[in-house]
Amino acid sequence: MEGLYGELVNLALSLARAKRVKKVLVGLFYTLAEVERTGYGLAYTPKELIEDCCGFAEGALWREPADILVKKYLSSGVLESTVALAVINALLNNRKEILRETTTEDPLSNGKLTLQDEILMIGYIEPIFKKLERKVGRIWLIEREGSQEGLKIITETGKISLAIVTSATLVNKTFHKLVPYLEKIPEVILMGPSTPLAPELFKFTPVTWLSGVVVKEGDLLFRLICEGKGAPVLFKSGALQKVNLKIKRN
Repeated sequence: MEGLYGELVNLALSLARAKRVKKVLVGLFYTLAEVERTGYGLAYTPKELIEDCCGFAEGALWREPADILVKKYLSSGVLESTVALAVINALLNNRKEILRETTTEDPLSNGKLTLQDEILMIGYIEPIFKKLERKVGRIWLIEREGSQEGLKIITETGKISLAIVTSATLVNKTFHKLVPYLEKIPEVILMGPSTPLAPELFKFTPVTWLSGVVVKEGDLLFRLICEGKGAPVLFKSGALQKVNLKIKRN
């Protein structure tokens, strides 16, 4: 499954030729990248990047060739990898053919969840947790790395009907470790602004929905991230819009 990260890079590289990164902004909560003739992309800013003031790589990021930054996703450096994912998302999430397949309909609002359902949430997403806690029987929450034993116990019960996985797992590259525990769960949503809208890659994983974002107001988004704003403000302002993509496997 570690190969998924390399496949993500290769897919983005096919779209990065002869393009440069216009802007890069590493904010308190999100990292933003703009690619010329393409658009904007986001990635979650890991806490260790904020806490380690000496962890920044040397060299400029603005005006760099997009393909050079995309390749840095496979780097062990936290800054390089985070910026690279934002660039990758700018390239992948602005494809017209993919956007035509997205919907703003929430996969969690289809009325299928009941008090008989148990949900697994990997990574705490507060608005989603609060939305679901009174609609389902139980929410199992896994927040920390190294919780594989807990995941094994939870998923072996066979009672989980839905899993919600934060796409921050693509920033810290722990997603592949989760896959064995998700394979028997009927619905798996990869959720968050870091989500690459790349159904051609995730159809080979247990993920059934990609729940990500498109940037509607780039200049406004840039300013809000500069001001240290988080996801609730970014959505409420209209700078970001949630989109969902059902993964087809036929």
